[in-house]
This record gives sequence, C-alpha cells and structure tokens, in this order.
Amino acid sequence: MNKVFLQLLRRDLTIFRREYFSKFIDTVIIFTNNVLIFGYFMQGQGLSASYGPFLLVAAIGSFGLIEIVGKVGLFLNDLEGDRAISQLLIMPIRSELVFIYMGVFWAISSMALAAILFPIGKLLLWTHFDLAAISYIRLVAIFLTGSLFFGSFALWLSSVIPGISSLNTLWLRYIVPLWMFGTYFFSWETAYDLSPIIGSVLLINPLVYVIEGMRAACLGQAGYLPYWVSLLALWGFIFACTAHAIKRLKRILDCV
Repeated sequence: MNKVFLQLLRRDLTIFRREYFSKFIDTVIIFTNNVLIFGYFMQGQGLSASYGPFLLVAAIGSFGLIEIVGKVGLFLNDLEGDRAISQLLIMPIRSELVFIYMGVFWAISSMALAAILFPIGKLLLWTHFDLAAISYIRLVAIFLTGSLFFGSFALWLSSVIPGISSLNTLWLRYIVPLWMFGTYFFSWETAYDLSPIIGSVLLINPLVYVIEGMRAACLGQAGYLPYWVSLLALWGFIFACTAHAIKRLKRILDCV
C-alpha cells in the first residue's frame, strides 16, 4: 500500500474525529425519530411489533446513502472552487489511488457513525430487538461491504453529476428512487410476491442487497434474499462503480 495513501487517510480521519461528536448528535436524532415512529407510533395504524426491528436494520444499513449527498456536494464544490484535489494528484501517488482513498475514507466515516446505531437501536426497541438472533460474523461482513459500496457509489456519483448546481438532481434522480425502492419499507420477497416482474427489476437497485443482506444477518435468513447473493452482488457493484468513477474522474481532472 502506498505510504502517501495511508498518510492521507490518517490526516482525514484525524479531522473527522474532531467533528465526530457533532455528526454523532445529528445521526442519533434522525435515527431515533425514525425508529420511534415506526417502532411504536405506527403500530396504532396496524403495523406489527416486528416492524420496528425490520425498519431499524434498514435504517442502519441505508445510513450511508443519506451521507452521500454531503460527500458529493463537498467534492463538487471543490472542483468548482479551490480544486484542492489537484494538489493531491501531483503528490507521489497514482491518481487511481487518490480516488480510491477518497472512497475508502467516505466509507470509514459513514461506518463510524452507523456502527453506534446498533446499541442505540437496542435501547429504543429493547425486547423487540433480539441481539442474540444476530449472526455477528455475517453482520460484520455485510456492514463493511455495504459501507465500501456507499463510498464507491459516492465516488461514481461525483463523476457523473455535472456540478454543484445539480445537487437537486442527485437527490431526486438517484437517492430518492434508490431509497424508496430499495426494500427500506418492505422486503424483496413482498415485492416479488406482488409481481415477479417488479421483484426482478428491483434487483438492479444496489440498496436492495445492502438492506436484505443486513436483515438476513440480523433477523434471520427466512423471508430475505440469500445472504451470499447480497454480499457478492455488492462487491460487483463496488468494482463497477469504482472502475467507472476512476475512468471518468481521470478525464475530468485531466490526469496523466
């Protein structure tokens, strides 16, 4: 591993650590509101008690998707402003590694915030969320993989969004459709039972594999996509997003 790569990662993680508490508060507020509403209040509208853990796992799994908007926005703002990225590209490190370092840092920062949501979720739902039912080896693997996917996806979006003025496009054209049809509110099996065609189309949505894999690890395999299918599919998306993002960013930044 290139020494400059590790130094850049260490630098940004040090800065992130100073901002962590503020981001932690924001994360807990939005997560708590989400879990309390769907875990308790919506039961009065006919939702079962099991829907709380069902949505809790989805909220944790999809957290990185919400973080993407800020990461892409900062990067696009830099491209149209000071272009600090250009200073990194003249350092003794391959341009491919600069972009990969960005994706890895984004993944780690999202993961550091999302990981704290498990104990908080347990406190909020208490007996409704059974920690003993979790397969922790599978959870760690899908959690790490999902975080890396969000990092690579943010990198890809940074390469296809025209500029900072198009952030609304990012939210409306990419984030909202992925989230609404990413099995956040329902399982893939439910969609497939409604229509096999709909279920098949949803398989092009990478968020489906993140959330279904997380649920299979935390709530048991029954009723969800096969865990290993979700895990392998996400690695396919990681490699595809990263490779295409690097190709486009090298052209945009005129890398040698």
